[in-house]
Amino acid sequence: MAKRPAPLIGVVNPGDRGAPFGSYAAAALTGQSLLAAELTGRLGAAGAAVARLVPRADPDEDTFHWGRWFAAAMHQVIEAAGGPVDAIGYAGAGALALAGDALLDDLLSPIAGEVVANNRFSADAFVVAGDLDGALVALAAADSDNAAVRRLEDAGLRSRDLRERPWSRFDVDTPLDLALLRLATRLPGIRALDPAVTGFLEMATLPGGRRLEVPRLAELGAVVRDREAELLVAGRVPAAMLAHLETETACRVRAVVEERGMRSARDARPQSLLADWAERLGPADLVAELASLADAVVLDTRVLMAAHAGSADATAWPAEEERFASDFGDADRIATPWLRELTEAAAAESVPVVLGGHALVSDGLRVVVEAAWLGR
Repeated sequence: MAKRPAPLIGVVNPGDRGAPFGSYAAAALTGQSLLAAELTGRLGAAGAAVARLVPRADPDEDTFHWGRWFAAAMHQVIEAAGGPVDAIGYAGAGALALAGDALLDDLLSPIAGEVVANNRFSADAFVVAGDLDGALVALAAADSDNAAVRRLEDAGLRSRDLRERPWSRFDVDTPLDLALLRLATRLPGIRALDPAVTGFLEMATLPGGRRLEVPRLAELGAVVRDREAELLVAGRVPAAMLAHLETETACRVRAVVEERGMRSARDARPQSLLADWAERLGPADLVAELASLADAVVLDTRVLMAAHAGSADATAWPAEEERFASDFGDADRIATPWLRELTEAAAAESVPVVLGGHALVSDGLRVVVEAAWLGR
C-alpha cells in the first residue's frame, strides 16, 4: 500500500504584536509563542509537516478576517510544499497545551471527506482530508477559527469531535490560562511540558509583581472539598465539565450556562441574563447576587463582554490588557467603567469570585478540582 502523504499543518505563532514589556499581554504572547514552538515539534514527531503561520490583516480590509487569511496562507504553503498533500490542518498558538500524544495521533488521522477537531463547536485545532480546494473555500467563510468546523460541515464534510477527550479543550489565550497550565504541571498524569515552557511558567512576572498563580485558589479548593458548601459556575460551561463537577467535587454545584459556541455562531448577537442583570442593576450588584448564592463563584466574563458589546468579536470588547488585568483582580489597570466595577466587586467579596475566560470554565476547572484534592 502506498504511504499516505504527511498532513500539512499550519501552527500559529503570534509574534510580539507590539505588546509593552512587562504587560499582561506580553506574558500571554511569550507563553503562546513557546507553546507554539513545542506543538510544532510534537506534531512533527507525530508525522505531520508543519508550517509557521503569522496572522496578518489584509491591508484592504478594516478588520482581520480569520478565514480569508487562513485560506490564502494555506494556498501558499501547499504550493511551496511541492508535492502531494491530501490533508491540511490548523492549530492556534496555545492549542492542545495539555493534550497527550494519543490525542495528537487521532487529530492527524482524518479520512477523505472528514474533519477531525478538538471541539467542533469552538475549534482551536483541526485537520481536514479530501477535497482541499473545496475545504479552503468553505474555511474562507469562517470569521474565526472557532467556526471552522461548522463551515466545513455546511460544505458537506463529516466531522469527528475529540472534545470529550481529556484536556482537548484546554487552550491558552490569557495569562490566567498560563497560571492554570502552571498549576496543571503539578498534577500526576499530566504530560511533561518542554523545559522552555515550564521555565517560563515558573519565572514569569506580571504587572505589580504578580506571579502566574490562580487567584484565591486555596479558598476555591476548600469549597470543592466541603460537602456543606456550594460552588457556582457561570458562562460557557461544557456539559462534560458539569458532569465532572457533579462526580468529582464534594460540594453542591449550581450552574448558569450561557452562550456556548458563541464564537462559532453565524450572525448571532450574544445574549446573557447575567449581562442584562449587570446592565440594569450594576456589575457590583451582579457580583453580590452571585456571591449570595454560593460559597465560591467562577465566572466567565467574556460572555458579559460579548453581550455588552453586542458582538462575539473580541475587538469590540474591553482592551486585551484590561481583560487580562480583570482576571487577576487588578482593577487599577482597567479603564472600562463596568469592567472595573465588576473586578473591584469580585476582589472585595468575602467569598472567592474568580473571573476568567473559556479555559477557566472548561478544562481549567478540571485542573482546579484535581489540584484541590491534592491540596496544591
